[in-house]
Amino acid sequence: MDFKKLKEKALEQTNKAIKFSANKLAASWLTINKKEDLDKMISKSKTTKFKNAETWIEKEYKHKSIVIFAEENSDFFKDALYILPVITAKAFSQNITVKLAKSKIENLNLKDYKVEEKKLPCMVVFQEEKVFKNIEWTENILKLVKSFNLDINKLIDEV
Repeated sequence: MDFKKLKEKALEQTNKAIKFSANKLAASWLTINKKEDLDKMISKSKTTKFKNAETWIEKEYKHKSIVIFAEENSDFFKDALYILPVITAKAFSQNITVKLAKSKIENLNLKDYKVEEKKLPCMVVFQEEKVFKNIEWTENILKLVKSFNLDINKLIDEV
């Protein structure tokens, strides 16, 4: 077997593995498939109040949640295999929840979230159950991933 055939076979197996992993990601709990799941994710962006039992001082904690809308069969789902863990790690450090969402969900109108189908993938940041900011296109989402800064709130404001 010559090197060229070996290289082609390795490339074919790599593409097969990436496609398989992307399909598994699309079917996993990390991907929103239903409108109800999306509503639960958005509800996590509510501000919560906490009262200290000793001092009786009440504090408010503002929360954000991030949903990345993408077409299921797009190249972005393949890229999400390395994008999602990085964004999730950065968001975890700020107590922000992150999930992918399929763009084609029953009873879902993307325009309600200020997302245009032409500009997918789109990262939507929710705060107080409202759209706080939209980050459109893969290149802009990759800016968050490629930055060494772990403060995702600051990165979202910069993009």
